[in-house]
Amino acid sequence: MKVDISDILTVNGASTKIDWTGEPPEREPAEGCIIDGEISFSGTLTNNNGILHLDGWLEAAYKSACYRCLGEVRGALRLRVKENFSSSTDAEQNDMYPFEGKKLDISRALNDNIILNLPMKHLCSEQCRGLCSKCGANLNEVQCGCSDDSIDPRMEGLSKFFERT
Repeated sequence: MKVDISDILTVNGASTKIDWTGEPPEREPAEGCIIDGEISFSGTLTNNNGILHLDGWLEAAYKSACYRCLGEVRGALRLRVKENFSSSTDAEQNDMYPFEGKKLDISRALNDNIILNLPMKHLCSEQCRGLCSKCGANLNEVQCGCSDDSIDPRMEGLSKFFERT
């Protein structure tokens, strides 16, 4: 998303309001997580001695697979975005996004904020029991007949380690 900054670039303290809804910079910002629909951003862009400060709220809906049972998980993000942009050559070393010219592309900043705020593991519920490791049945829906008392033959030697009779 590109913002025209020609009006605020030369005046210290000048700002412009941004209200935008549209396609996300990346439809799949993280592997297995899809942005579902459009994203929206509402905020301001302020010139502070040549450093442009972006401050606002980002909203996005997403869908992913449950980490345990592989069922569909839907979620929504509403997050505060506070980022700085600089035209200097050492912008990235100072934790700022670089820009050139009279148009500022805030897509990378929005995408980075989405990635950083997505959950590491998506769960359909905290009580999700996942899949049976033997038959693959969804344990949230059915109780399979597999027994859990068998020992992996590779670990059988360890079971005798604690026997002290």
